[in-house]
Amino acid sequence: MEASASSAASARDARRVAVVLPVHNGQQWLDGCMRALLAQTVLRSRDVALEVSAFDDASTDGTWCALGRWAHELELAGMRVTLGRSTRDAPGGCGYAKNRAVAQCDAEWLCFQDVDDVSAPSRVEAELAAAEARPRALVGCQVVREPAGATERYVSWANGMSQSQLVHHRFRECTLLMPTWFMARADFVHAGGFREEQCEDLLFLQAPWRAM
Repeated sequence: MEASASSAASARDARRVAVVLPVHNGQQWLDGCMRALLAQTVLRSRDVALEVSAFDDASTDGTWCALGRWAHELELAGMRVTLGRSTRDAPGGCGYAKNRAVAQCDAEWLCFQDVDDVSAPSRVEAELAAAEARPRALVGCQVVREPAGATERYVSWANGMSQSQLVHHRFRECTLLMPTWFMARADFVHAGGFREEQCEDLLFLQAPWRAM
């Protein structure tokens, strides 16, 4: 009885992180993406509750069935899984899918993930620590492009900016690459979420709320 009550209290006190995963026809990349989530070091932490909130944006391949199969494995690893699906005939786009994935979960921290990207094992743990140290910050990380050497100049630019360059260069390009974003849910809500049009990530970075 006491052990059960203690476990329930720990679950209530856990820091809740949702991996926000918008997907459109992503079946071919889903296995790699999900295996990387299963390898996250944060899963060994007793005070962090990790959720995967995936939204299928009108896929026409086997994405929805693949998400269902992976949900079982993720849950066995201790993750909560929330799945949503668009009933539209056509996809609503990146901003639309991300907003829906956020809306269907209730975690206090949001970790954005693209289905064709693979997160390093320490990604969630490291970004959560950085976000808790600076709660109003939009946190990101460096990237590695595969195959090696692909878009070398772009990767060098994206990985090499100073803090001030991250802020000022955003008026010409998305300086903090979207699939690496990690932020407080409260700030996402305060910003009004993503505009459901092209370049939703750049528009979010340029929104006036960032200067508050």
